[in-house]
Amino acid sequence: MLLANIDPFGATPFIDPDLDSLEGYMEKCVMNNYFGIGLDAKISLEFNNKREEHPEKCRSRTKNMMWYGVLGTKELLQRTYKNLEQKVQLECDGQYIPLPSLQGIAVLNIPSYAGGTNFWGGTKEDDIFCAPSFDDKILEVVAVFGSMQMAVSRVIKLQHHRIAQCRTVKITILGDEGVPIQVDGEAWIQPPGVIKIQHKNRAQMLTRDRAFENTLKSWEDKLKYDKGPLRPHLYPQQSVDLATEEEATLVQMCARAAEELITRICEAAKTNGLLEQELAHAVNAASHAINKTHPKFPESLTRNTAIEVASTVKALYNETESLLLGRVSLQLDPPEEEQLSGALQTAELELGKLGEIPWLYHILQPNDEEDHSLGYGKRNSRSSMFRIVPKFKKEKTSKKMSPQSVERWGTEEVGVWLEQLSLGEYRDTFTRHDIRGAELLHLERRDLKVHTHTRTRTHPV
Repeated sequence: MLLANIDPFGATPFIDPDLDSLEGYMEKCVMNNYFGIGLDAKISLEFNNKREEHPEKCRSRTKNMMWYGVLGTKELLQRTYKNLEQKVQLECDGQYIPLPSLQGIAVLNIPSYAGGTNFWGGTKEDDIFCAPSFDDKILEVVAVFGSMQMAVSRVIKLQHHRIAQCRTVKITILGDEGVPIQVDGEAWIQPPGVIKIQHKNRAQMLTRDRAFENTLKSWEDKLKYDKGPLRPHLYPQQSVDLATEEEATLVQMCARAAEELITRICEAAKTNGLLEQELAHAVNAASHAINKTHPKFPESLTRNTAIEVASTVKALYNETESLLLGRVSLQLDPPEEEQLSGALQTAELELGKLGEIPWLYHILQPNDEEDHSLGYGKRNSRSSMFRIVPKFKKEKTSKKMSPQSVERWGTEEVGVWLEQLSLGEYRDTFTRHDIRGAELLHLERRDLKVHTHTRTRTHPV
């Protein structure tokens, strides 16, 4: 970091100051934004006095601007502090700074000054000065040559008269008369003495960390699925909890299609923040479930893992389709639109194949709410840029789920079906009485309790 001065002030290298002892100093106030001495402080002091005498004349922002203009024009003629350099001495980080003829000095901790003016003259780093910032512990010192300079700086972007960048400012007021100073707009007459400005402390600020939010969501998803109740084995002597080789292949294909969909979503989210905001949770859940599948060992795939993959991929598909067909029109490039649409259709096709597995059918079958939301999306998707066939129509599923496939259900599939209907309390009863899929074809939910009692009477233990 450099302590640098531009012409006509010369240049002084920046050094880490050896802070003087604060003995003999008294803290007057805390400066948050800016400090001024001379011309600008005199105008602020006169305006404050005017407002205290006639508060009814200073209740409008426009009137206040007019009063500042009147007082500035007055100083343009009077030039009260035209020789301020003879009344004050300036030191920056212990280095004495010779001053030219000026009427004021401004010390800035923020880029704006005097009602929003960029008095420093820029916001970027250059070959001499670093970029001004409110949190770098560095102060900007600027010269004020007259009220005309202050007025023009509000209209035209000028290269202002920079003096230095430093960490500590020391101003000595000479003579017998006081000089007006102002801190953050509060002005008063300061008698002769020494004014020292240095860093006091920092205020703690809160900021939003999206990376942490995504990590937290992933952790919550992992915790939820890790703590989920495991489905008990009905026949411990057999490996009934493992998926068959054909079923494992279908699950692996669905997982690969979901990975491709996730990749396309992540690519599109780089230019569209809405995708990241709406689909982050579903993407994290699906990724966590897919990671549990092992392509090299398909024979080790359990039904619990397959159910988790199917449910999370289905949720990702539904949310993506709802976003694309529903509320807003996403401004995506044609290549991104085509790739995302293709990945979504592939995922739909693979989910449809999973729906042919009896113990996954009721997980992938759309409920009434999904049918309603998809219907609404169709009605309102004429202006949408995506044209995707909604998945799992009831006509399609009714063809896939024929009575013959239900008739082949054993007690294991019947138990899974009961759990999906939140009727797990009947599972042991159905298993004990050897109720299979053929008996479910004529069973309705409202007849469940009656049917259970009937089975108890017809199948005595």
